[in-house]
Amino acid sequence: MSTLTATLGPLLSPDELALTDTDRRAAHEKIDCATRLGGLSPLQAGDRHDLIGVARTRGELRQVFDGLTDAVPPYGLTLALRIATVGWLAVCVVQFVVWLTLAVFGHFDGPWWLWSDIGLGAAVGVLWWTNETYHRKSQLRAL
Repeated sequence: MSTLTATLGPLLSPDELALTDTDRRAAHEKIDCATRLGGLSPLQAGDRHDLIGVARTRGELRQVFDGLTDAVPPYGLTLALRIATVGWLAVCVVQFVVWLTLAVFGHFDGPWWLWSDIGLGAAVGVLWWTNETYHRKSQLRAL
């Protein structure tokens, strides 16, 4: 796996991110919380605990938590993260190429492109952080 794929993969496909032990623990705790809140019967909870055991990616958790609110990030948030990341990367590349081309022809200025890239990167970071909080929390909201 290349470094570029390893770095950009989670941003471009957050649902394809492999589950960690922390993700699995949080998922089990969410199922237990849903059972305590009355959203799942003990039998349903047992079935979902088994599904967590075989799930490999965060996208597979969407199926495990089907019908439970606040358990996984809304699909719209995941889509927004993907779109914002692609837009940010495109802007970064285009601005860098323009800056490099100007530098080759003697119009070397400071790296002006960094200002917009850092700002857009911060927006992607906020979306990533918001997406990530759904996976890290262990309790569901009571309805």
